Amino acid sequence: MPLYIRSIGIGVVEWGILSMYNAMGMVLFEWIWGFLSDRINRRILMSFSMFCTSIIFSLFTFKTLIPYFPILQFLFGAFAVSMGPTTRSIISDESKSKSIGFSMSLWSVSMILGRIIGPMVGSYIAQISSYEYSFYFSSLLSIFVALYTLIPLRGEGKRPHIEKGNSQSLIEGFRTLITIPQIRILFLLAFLTFIVNSSIRSFLPIYASERVGMSTMDVGILLASYYATMLFATPLFGRFSDRVGRKHIISTTLFLSSIMFLCYSLVKTPSQLLLVSIAVSMFTIQSPLLLAMLSEFTPRRLSGLSMGIYGSFEDLGLMVGPPIYGLIWSIYSPLSIFICSAGIQLFNALLIILIKEKEDVLGNMEI
Repeated sequence: MPLYIRSIGIGVVEWGILSMYNAMGMVLFEWIWGFLSDRINRRILMSFSMFCTSIIFSLFTFKTLIPYFPILQFLFGAFAVSMGPTTRSIISDESKSKSIGFSMSLWSVSMILGRIIGPMVGSYIAQISSYEYSFYFSSLLSIFVALYTLIPLRGEGKRPHIEKGNSQSLIEGFRTLITIPQIRILFLLAFLTFIVNSSIRSFLPIYASERVGMSTMDVGILLASYYATMLFATPLFGRFSDRVGRKHIISTTLFLSSIMFLCYSLVKTPSQLLLVSIAVSMFTIQSPLLLAMLSEFTPRRLSGLSMGIYGSFEDLGLMVGPPIYGLIWSIYSPLSIFICSAGIQLFNALLIILIKEKEDVLGNMEI
């Protein structure tokens, strides 16, 4: 998308504004999709949103619609984000309590693979044909996903609270969730951990290029190594969390992540930056484990709403993180953003320690 936007004459500042519209759509609608998924069939909901996404992909190819790109970006974020709370809720409903950490980790791995493979395929299609054909391909792929999601899985469980009717309003459901102390802390953790993630996504490539002197190819290898490590570490820690306990694994990895962020201050060479970034990636895998913990404390009839609100806090963290870190970079120093991330991760570890575990978990109850 960024390269296509630049190819049709839209500036960098305007692209930043378009990205903001996309993020706004995600923040405002993710919790709404979650709320709706507690009331209607989640597969129908996902199929509808993917059909709408396929239409939006095609509309981006019309040059006459350039003035309306902010609206299209907003709608794209609003519809595409529906896959988050709905798929997470399905995993929460269908996974056993002793394997939900591993299940959420596999979900996270699939998302990472999509972020890696998607740009590669889209760039290849654009190179051999045109950017427009990349959008057409994405549109066809969205239609395929929309049709595929309508196929029920063998042995898929039913949702009794849907059959009986869920009369609780959105506001009542939200109030029910925030009365649970553990869920309040987990929502805050979603916001803070994704602020930290934004320091890597938005600023590590710039830091590597401008401060350490890495070439464009070296930066690509750095990011590939970062995500490859995450692909390996995420399911590994997910399995450990099911056996050892999520609270212990999350607090330990957050503490180690804090230490690794501080190690950026010791980096002098590209190879050192690569090693530190791999270590940071290995211990910054808390998202699926936090989702598993959220599932355990959430009443089953509010699973979708809970996942949607959690996702909105993640999106909000990605929205506010870059401008905050950008100010820290310009006012203090580039290294300060990683020191700030270390402090946030240490605070997150303390928050996890404050969460009280229960023998009778709300997430396994029908309320």
